Amino acid sequence: MVKADKIWSPFIGVFLLVTGFTIALHERWAQYKISMVVVLCANALLFFFSLLNIYFQTRNINNPNPSAVIRGVMAATFLKLMGLAAATLIYLVAAGPGRSVNAVFVGMALYIVYTWLEVRISLRLNPKK
Repeated sequence: MVKADKIWSPFIGVFLLVTGFTIALHERWAQYKISMVVVLCANALLFFFSLLNIYFQTRNINNPNPSAVIRGVMAATFLKLMGLAAATLIYLVAAGPGRSVNAVFVGMALYIVYTWLEVRISLRLNPKK
């Protein structure tokens, strides 16, 4: 079993790193029409949903019923997908013509980073016996 600090610390590290780079490079990103606020919100949402997904996995990992583990992973993945899709649609509609599509693409890249991190942590949670 992996210690709790080894589960949460990579997510906190990525969150802080992305937040720091976003704030530090906001003027340069503005040249490419990337909204700092959208990237920070996407980062925060991905951080929250990733922690929620890992929570569901750690809660169900010791359950002898394998379907409970699968249900937890599927529920968290579904919540993550629906939450992010809703947030993206709300942003694109609410922002109107001033929307930052490039920032949405940055959010999509962050989605890949956080998903990769989730898979990496998940594989450590349940090593082969």
